[in-house]
Amino acid sequence: MNLAIVGAGMAGLSAARALRQRRPGLSVTIFEKSRGFGGRVATRRRDGFVFDHGAQVIKTPDADIERLLHAELPREDLRRIEKPVYVFYADGTIAEGDPTLNAEPSWFYASGLNQLGKLLAAGLDVRLEVRIASLRREEGTARWMLFNANGVHVGTADAVLLTPPAPQTAEILAMSDFDPALRDALVRELIYVPYRRCLTLTLAYDRLIERPFYALVNVDRQHPMAWLALEHTKGTERCPPGHSLLIAQMAGHFSMQQWEAPADELAAAVIEIVSMALGEDLSRPLWYDRQGWRYALPDGIARTSVLNTTHTGLFFAGDYTAGLGRIHLAIKSGQEVADAIEAWLTR
Repeated sequence: MNLAIVGAGMAGLSAARALRQRRPGLSVTIFEKSRGFGGRVATRRRDGFVFDHGAQVIKTPDADIERLLHAELPREDLRRIEKPVYVFYADGTIAEGDPTLNAEPSWFYASGLNQLGKLLAAGLDVRLEVRIASLRREEGTARWMLFNANGVHVGTADAVLLTPPAPQTAEILAMSDFDPALRDALVRELIYVPYRRCLTLTLAYDRLIERPFYALVNVDRQHPMAWLALEHTKGTERCPPGHSLLIAQMAGHFSMQQWEAPADELAAAVIEIVSMALGEDLSRPLWYDRQGWRYALPDGIARTSVLNTTHTGLFFAGDYTAGLGRIHLAIKSGQEVADAIEAWLTR
């Protein structure tokens, strides 16, 4: 039996890893459109700086995720965030965060959070820079044929797991050739999941910027900035001595308004917002880095009771099945869909 997985993000990798452990005879191939693993769990390097410009930390709210990070995967590079997260409001007021939430450990990898994707992908068959654009039933069989953006057939499988964000998955299905009633029902379930965009600006400075917190999070959703992290507090591996690194993740409404803004204009606006938030002049960074996440955070939920009960060998996973963008929820989604696929294999 062959399984094709579209997407090498957290959901796809965790599903593949679980199935390899449970079903070593199952052939699993992952197709990923980008050049790396992890999706929004992403890291960049520049001029001696290392920064996580997508997801920021990993939470371990249950025993399965705790076991994955601390028992199943290598943990030499794993670190805990030592400082708390504070909250801020639309008027700029800063307050200490929820002590219960801050007591829960938040984890990262010293070399970059994308290390998690690399660890999950170890030993898996991942085909990078292959964008799956459509599916089609193989004539005379129940198998699925996968085609890239140029219409070239790149693989055939008995089952397919789709893990891109809901709108991108819906687009793949809309371009696919199979039972129209089923296809339309699946597309309808997916297209009603809204997503918030997020513009991320990373700012490097040649001086220390110190605060009693690791990050600020906006809790009333009325501020143009959703999250501000002092990335250099993650450790000495993050930037040269005496330097600082800030990551500003902008709110959905700001990101929509400024999505097409010229880079320098966007940087000036964000730097002013960050300066006001921290109460100091930050107008002269060494450099800045812009990243736009079109599908940053799901603001709705797609029902797995609809998506994963077609009995056709099509399966779906991702944080949109939980309705909240978190690394551990994407991993859990992959683990749970692995259960559904295993049940399908033994039908």
